[in-house]
Amino acid sequence: MKKEEIAEDLKEKADLTSADLDYFFKKVEFKSLQKNEHLIRTGDQNVHFVLIQSGCLMTYFKDQNEHVHAIQFGQEMWWTGDLDAIFNQHQSNYAIKALAPSEVYLLSKEDFEDLNKKHPAFESYFRRLFQNALISHQKRIIRNISFSAEEKYLEFVKLHPRLELLVPQKYIASYMGITPEFLSKLKRKLAQS
Repeated sequence: MKKEEIAEDLKEKADLTSADLDYFFKKVEFKSLQKNEHLIRTGDQNVHFVLIQSGCLMTYFKDQNEHVHAIQFGQEMWWTGDLDAIFNQHQSNYAIKALAPSEVYLLSKEDFEDLNKKHPAFESYFRRLFQNALISHQKRIIRNISFSAEEKYLEFVKLHPRLELLVPQKYIASYMGITPEFLSKLKRKLAQS
């Protein structure tokens, strides 16, 4: 995805002017990541908002037994980051790594605040973004507490059809709260029906 395409996508979500977008691209930092390269590690202090230009990122938490718990997968034109660490200025509780070669734009908290202050259309953009993220998060909680494993998997594939091709099965299982072995059995069962 090119810069112009990113600008068009941003403009579709908010009433942004050329001046707004020029300022945005002055504030963000471009970074390329190789597959399995970490963008953020647990404990990092200075974390950013991350806009994914291309590729696939996974946000995850590692428990005391070193088990990886996938929290989010992000694809082209998705935002990610540890909001708690960004807004409250403390160490990140999560890690973010590339599951495929990826290109991202990084926006610091200071530049986020400056962008919203000097270009209020971005405040509207980010408000909508956070609202949609909260709605999505609440729906995921409902799926996790009330759906069967099969229903969770079918919903995952419906909501994220390309991710199954990019994301290792062990991470999809982690995201759904089941074991990779159980996910394999479930997929075999669904393929036979």
